[in-house]
Amino acid sequence: MPYRFLGSTVSRRLTLLALLAAACVVAADPPLAPVTVCEILADLPAYEGKSFAVLGRFSFRRDGRWIGEQTCGAAITAPPMLWLDEDAPGGPKPPADFELEAAALNAKFATIAKRTTLGKFRFGSTDYDRWAVVFGRVEARKGDAAQKAAANLVFRGNGVITFLSTEK
Repeated sequence: MPYRFLGSTVSRRLTLLALLAAACVVAADPPLAPVTVCEILADLPAYEGKSFAVLGRFSFRRDGRWIGEQTCGAAITAPPMLWLDEDAPGGPKPPADFELEAAALNAKFATIAKRTTLGKFRFGSTDYDRWAVVFGRVEARKGDAAQKAAANLVFRGNGVITFLSTEK
């Protein structure tokens, strides 16, 4: 009889240990559905202070970098861009299992590509305008800075910029 009692206790302990281990396992982050610059600008207060994967035309010029679109429609009066503000220690960390939701990305990219084109430069470099997804935190700009772009996208560095290829 004592042996059977010991087996029952061991069985209960193993079951309890398995339940504790299962509770400690963190579920993988679900894939992120990217948002467009126009979606953010359509309701900037709702996006303010939150982190997103933003899809658009990544532009690099002498005076800075931004992600944007050519046009968003008549309802949005601000320039269709988010100024990129690199902040390595203070920018948001992407999810540990960073993955983009492919169906949403493809659908939104097709829509953006219809209303936005990449710049054509006479010297042939593609570094100045490329399609990209940038993970960052949206922060509204104030005063004169808001005339250039309605908001910043604060990001950790080049590691959170994913360039997209249209080549097949």
